[in-house]
Amino acid sequence: MLDGPIAGSVGVVGGLGPMASAEFLKTIYECDLSEREQDLPKVIVISDPTFPDRTEAFLNGRTDDLLERLIVVLDRLAQLGASKIIICCVTIHYLLPRLPQDLRDRVISLLDVIFEHVEQSRTRGLLICSSGTRRLELFESHPRWQAAKEFFVLPDEGDQEIIHRELIYPMKTAVATSGGVPLLKSLLKKYQVDSFIVGCSEVHMIAKLAANGNGTRCIDPLAILARGIYEKSI
Repeated sequence: MLDGPIAGSVGVVGGLGPMASAEFLKTIYECDLSEREQDLPKVIVISDPTFPDRTEAFLNGRTDDLLERLIVVLDRLAQLGASKIIICCVTIHYLLPRLPQDLRDRVISLLDVIFEHVEQSRTRGLLICSSGTRRLELFESHPRWQAAKEFFVLPDEGDQEIIHRELIYPMKTAVATSGGVPLLKSLLKKYQVDSFIVGCSEVHMIAKLAANGNGTRCIDPLAILARGIYEKSI
């Protein structure tokens, strides 16, 4: 039982899905395992896999329950001492504009991180995200879209459904992710790019395999934030 807030901690909203947020926590502590564990970052994780499916809820207009539950989790993390919070789900970022301002100010937007690094790299990358994110046009409605859109390669409708069904959703329950690497590489070849943009938290899991020393590059906001947490720049 915690006696009070954990000062200097980062909060993580997990469980959306659980494998992805667990992998993100692992990534944070993989940044440098040579340090004493007592010197490693303090992270508070609330992992709640019972959140309704974000894609289904948003596309069917059922957002209020998701918003209420997200506010509860964010508020709890704030009470526990998290000054900055990372939500391990891109699709639910659709709700960020509706959050109370004090909570919104604590959330580090994964989309903001993506756009910042896309503009820095100026490299075209295939956007790998859920169908909900695409249909909600989360990236296209971002304030920096016009400045960065030339660097986003968007899959056609058929390939988007393949990404959603065959690449992302199997990773919500399966520990092994290596089976998705051939599919990802075939899509990169089809769209004639050697870089991809991690637009879904599950894709963080496969990005660690696909971009590991084989010439494939990616912009992965969770990997970027993990390094920032380790370096205490967040």
